[in-house]
Amino acid sequence: MTNAIALAEKVKYQFEKDKKHQRFEQVAQLITFSLNKLPQKYNRHIFGYIPAIFRQIEIKDYVFRADDIYRGEPVIYKVYFPQDKELYGITYFYIFCYLKLDSEQLNVYFQSANPIYKKLSQPEYCLSQNKISFEGATSAFGLDNISTISVSDPGHFKPGLSSSFYVGSPEINFNQIIAKVIENICSAANLSLSETMLFGSSAGTFGALLSSTYFTQKTNVLAVNSQVNIHYRKELMQSIFSITQPQKLLEKYGDRLSCTYRFNREIISIPNIYLLANVNDNLYERNFKLYQQYISRFTASGINNQSVFDSYYGVEGHGRPKAKSLKAKIKIARKVLTMKSNID
Repeated sequence: MTNAIALAEKVKYQFEKDKKHQRFEQVAQLITFSLNKLPQKYNRHIFGYIPAIFRQIEIKDYVFRADDIYRGEPVIYKVYFPQDKELYGITYFYIFCYLKLDSEQLNVYFQSANPIYKKLSQPEYCLSQNKISFEGATSAFGLDNISTISVSDPGHFKPGLSSSFYVGSPEINFNQIIAKVIENICSAANLSLSETMLFGSSAGTFGALLSSTYFTQKTNVLAVNSQVNIHYRKELMQSIFSITQPQKLLEKYGDRLSCTYRFNREIISIPNIYLLANVNDNLYERNFKLYQQYISRFTASGINNQSVFDSYYGVEGHGRPKAKSLKAKIKIARKVLTMKSNID
């Protein structure tokens, strides 16, 4: 314990010094070191709200210039919707981005419907409030050389939208916007989309799956416990789209409300997908149907598409795998999905 306290004091001193001089690359390295060496309670005391430490870059019209890209240090992008459009009263959304030096691989995390994300109110969707969560951001400070983007959706405080808040609005297709933003970052940073993996659990998978279909080049998705359709939730759909009939919703907004509907469209690029399902989950059958649909349409010989169906026994309801198991699955999925498949 004495050794941990002494190390924590050294880390705190160095952190305050580096932060004062805006040596953010060194700060990121220090956080990585500390997260691997010190207990969580010490790190919370030393670093506080980690996203507030780094630069905040404002982005208009989804254009990322060379000066907006930082290698070796995390940044927070505040991305504005064009033409003063709003999503649930908010004109922007945040993403956490840590592009590591010499990294060629990118993981993109889509925020899930975890209960800890449901308490944020609309006025609190501001970085200065120190309350916005970026799922997967802490894992970005791992010892590997994989870059990380974490999407924070401004819709997760809307009542009733916790199970899938990537639905957007009549004016905004949020998943299409996310795809464009990620592609623009990859282009500006010279990162390959074929080495990019979108990861989501629960509502996050809904966003990852739908966003993947809007990329202009093939990317990869690890889908865990996906809520794949939302058009049948009448009260919620009435509040957002002023339509309660599921078929009418699909006809008008199906591309942002249903993965099965979207994957029946003529999409530009077909993603590689690793579907990880909890067999004790009440969404298991629905996930399986989506997988069967995907297999039947997109895995014929010559298409060069990689598809994997995997499962695990989790808690009843909607549980994830345990943290260590999930981390291992992410590594496995990345390795599998980036391999060339269906060779003629």
